[in-house]
Amino acid sequence: MTFVESIKTCLLQKCFSIQGRASRSEYWWFALFCYIANFIFNFIPYLGILLSVALMVPTFTVAIRRCHDLGRSGWLLLGPTLFILVGAVIMGIGIAASSSGMMYFGMFLMIIGAIGGIALSIYFIFPGTQGANKYGEGPYVFTEQNATVQA
Repeated sequence: MTFVESIKTCLLQKCFSIQGRASRSEYWWFALFCYIANFIFNFIPYLGILLSVALMVPTFTVAIRRCHDLGRSGWLLLGPTLFILVGAVIMGIGIAASSSGMMYFGMFLMIIGAIGGIALSIYFIFPGTQGANKYGEGPYVFTEQNATVQA
């Protein structure tokens, strides 16, 4: 899958789909697109935030499909995500309440979540399971449906 095909797939065809599997190229090309887009648009006030929010759903769905390609459930993403979200809330409350202990605890939880996210990113580098698994056919299987894409 090319860079442009990955963007089309993740934003137009499978934006809200957690069914099936995502190849390494689909996931990593889309991750690169998100990184570049966020880097560029973060220089424009509020536009970077809007873009990040808009890309949140397709980013999670392609990550879930990537987990599926590796033979794992998408629930694997829940741990790091919850640590980061809960940590951010606790840190915000700590800042508002001028409680350095709460703020540092929130930061600690966010760091644990970030380490989990880095571990997942490393895991996503590995090739997916060969052939079909419980989440569907492999992303490289030649079928009538993807024959037009490869032609």
